[in-house]
Amino acid sequence: MTLVTITSDWKNGDYYLAALKGSLLSLSSDISVVDITNSIPSFDVLQEIFIIKSAYRHFPQNTIHLMGVMSEPAPGANIVIVFGEGHYFVGVNDGRFSLLFDNPSAVCFEILKGRSIAFSSFNSLELFKEAVDIICTNSFETRTKICDVKRESSPGVVHNENNITGRVLYIDSFGNAITNIERRVFDSIHKGRDFTIFVQGPYTKINRISRGYNDSSPGEIIALFNSAGLLEIAVNQGNIALLESINPSSEIRIRFAQTEYIEKKEKTL
Repeated sequence: MTLVTITSDWKNGDYYLAALKGSLLSLSSDISVVDITNSIPSFDVLQEIFIIKSAYRHFPQNTIHLMGVMSEPAPGANIVIVFGEGHYFVGVNDGRFSLLFDNPSAVCFEILKGRSIAFSSFNSLELFKEAVDIICTNSFETRTKICDVKRESSPGVVHNENNITGRVLYIDSFGNAITNIERRVFDSIHKGRDFTIFVQGPYTKINRISRGYNDSSPGEIIALFNSAGLLEIAVNQGNIALLESINPSSEIRIRFAQTEYIEKKEKTL
């Protein structure tokens, strides 16, 4: 059985999703199609990357992941197949794959058929089908050529010995704000010190990391590290995004008590 996932901004009211699924199922009765999500805001490639990066490791090895956001090829940005960390990814080679993998050893294959397609609309229908067929029949040698993964940079986490500055990557369906601040970065700087997390400026402050959503009172604003190891800002039984007008790219700052201050405080006790 070949497992194919779809992540897109196509929603469910258009024919695009049905047409793609039908074309994939027509390739082989051994293909199974799974939706990760088709509700990504239109053209939001960064949200697509975050969702796929968070989900793909939970699928079996050799799963094929179709990346449907901004999926129309363009001159200099063709649809490619990328094999990395035991999975296949299919999408436009516009820099998104360099944001998807921490491992630069992923192999990229340009689909030769893509060169002969006249650019009109929904070319990804034919090219996604072509990519899946290439993978299923292992015909890379005759239907693709090795190419480079285009590189792209994204705003990262900035930190020093007393501060961490990150940003919100994603707002989930409960209104929880998931950031790009990893637990390992927090732990490496924390070292048992007091800290304050500033959400959307100086007014909303959090001074502890909760073990879970219920490690607080209803309505309390909390911070926790989620199953992906990322710092998450939430409200117990509430919606932090609406409450604090948080959006993807909103800044989150953490300030740690300086060592000199802690030593002086201990001497006065």
